[in-house]
Amino acid sequence: MNKVKLKYDPNLSIRENAIRCGVSESAVRKYIRTNGIDRNYDNKVAKKRAILALRKEHPDMPLTEMSRRLGNAVNTIKKYLNSGENTSDIDTQKVSTFDISNHKFIIKSVSDNQTEILLNILRLHVRRETFDCDLTYSKGIFYQHISQPKLKFDKYPLDDSIMPLEKAMNIEDASLHSIVIDLPFIVKDYNSAKTSMIAQRFNYFSSVEELYETNEAMMSLAFRKLHKNGFLVMKTMDFVYGINQYWVSNFVQNKAKEIGFVLCDTFILISKTKILTTKGEKQHFARKFHSYFFVFRKGKKHIK
Repeated sequence: MNKVKLKYDPNLSIRENAIRCGVSESAVRKYIRTNGIDRNYDNKVAKKRAILALRKEHPDMPLTEMSRRLGNAVNTIKKYLNSGENTSDIDTQKVSTFDISNHKFIIKSVSDNQTEILLNILRLHVRRETFDCDLTYSKGIFYQHISQPKLKFDKYPLDDSIMPLEKAMNIEDASLHSIVIDLPFIVKDYNSAKTSMIAQRFNYFSSVEELYETNEAMMSLAFRKLHKNGFLVMKTMDFVYGINQYWVSNFVQNKAKEIGFVLCDTFILISKTKILTTKGEKQHFARKFHSYFFVFRKGKKHIK
């Protein structure tokens, strides 16, 4: 099993873990046995965290509504609510992947797997099964192995299940626990965009100014819609345009602080492949082979 690069996640089924890691289901089961993982306990922990978090956010919500939102039976929700903060004792012969004091399951800041980063953000910070809202849903690539967010928006919706971005303004202020933003990192003029594979695949901005303005506007929107201590997960990347480098990651961090967010964590996604080429041109800067996932928490009142 040491030869298999298996990144096990307790929030996924054995089949989903196998697909994500590119191994057989038997390999995942062997990994669980070899590492002494108590999968039943992990399932209970994840379920209880979701129930307690929803109760804390909506203390007056009826049990039937909690059942509808979480997909758990009413009696199950009652059981976990009545048991308080403590979860049943774990088998002392096994370990929990939610125990981050165990070196085998420590969450790391760097990964080459986007799903791993998103699941770790959910596990470590958001502490829910999935995110409440994605303002830049696009094709939903984030959610291939994660439950769909309750609210999906995009400037250019690709199907009827995704709402136009302008409708996000109708979300009740201070009502969401978590929001995801993943804006394009490309600046192209119209003619060059027509021949750019990246621009056609991920959309683009027509100017650097538009890119910065949109980043600020989206963060401000997220701040208004999140409740106190809610989380904004923002993916971004630095880029080169013309002969200049643009440090979008610095802009995002600085602007988020001005708006009122507190930076909780930073995850770095290392690219496995890159479809950009130099086309024979001389290289002036280090090629960007990484992007960032910033985890912000809503803090002080908006300064504007």
